[in-house]
Amino acid sequence: MGICCLISKGIEKLVLLRYLSISSGELHVIPNSICNLWNLETLDMRNSTVITKCLPKGIWKLQRLRHLYLDGSTSLPRTRNNTAALPNLQVLTGIAINEDTESHFAKVRFPNLRKLGLYSSEWAELGILSSLRPLCHLQTLKISQLYKFSSPTSISLTLTKITLVDSALSTANMGLLGSLTQLRILKVRVDAMYGQLRNVELICDERSFQQLEVFKMVDLEVSRWHMGQGAMPKLQRLVIKSCRDIRKLPDELWGLGALRDVEVLHPNPFLARRLRQLRMRDGCKLHVYPPLNPTN
Repeated sequence: MGICCLISKGIEKLVLLRYLSISSGELHVIPNSICNLWNLETLDMRNSTVITKCLPKGIWKLQRLRHLYLDGSTSLPRTRNNTAALPNLQVLTGIAINEDTESHFAKVRFPNLRKLGLYSSEWAELGILSSLRPLCHLQTLKISQLYKFSSPTSISLTLTKITLVDSALSTANMGLLGSLTQLRILKVRVDAMYGQLRNVELICDERSFQQLEVFKMVDLEVSRWHMGQGAMPKLQRLVIKSCRDIRKLPDELWGLGALRDVEVLHPNPFLARRLRQLRMRDGCKLHVYPPLNPTN
């Protein structure tokens, strides 16, 4: 049983409700009455704009909740109950990165979380990746607007997919990402308005990204890309879109035996000329748009 609506009075009486999608132009708060829907498994608020971006304190009562989608940068409520948890929650998106968020993750309040979407609104260095370590089932992570990562020497994560949006991609952060032994998909998208993210140097250390299969870059201003020996040995698909500062791809890239598909959209003219001169080996396809003109 499910419903998609604006929040109406008496909604707490629909105790058999399992799916609730709320579409509203603007809400002052997320009403606590939703937390009385004890059978609720999915709460989707991605199409709502909430002014006070904090979940109600009663959210911990929704013990059957599996999927919680928020509209972005929403805070988790504090609780004095050390045993408070959402044991069945598998998907949590639109959560603000702050000290309370880190504390909730460190205390394993979401033990079965598999997919997580985070937003940062502060230029602060937070140990968010370290706090995710207890989430032993986490596979997919999306982080928006995080500019400084803490850099522990080792991170035991089960992550297989990471998406970074308007987030820093420093040499240290690349080293951290490259050490994740289960990472198979890495996507990076940067908004050109973030000046501090320009002139990025991609440094892939030797034998980093051992399991990576898909690497996608969009609007990333990369001034240099270096691949160490043995990096990305299982890379199958590479997508580079509107990264206009890249003039040359690493020579090591073309020696990767697993590489099957390279897609370059709106390349720098210098890179386009280099790609035109390439002879692709059998089994590896190169797609360039706009199409390369052999007469130029």
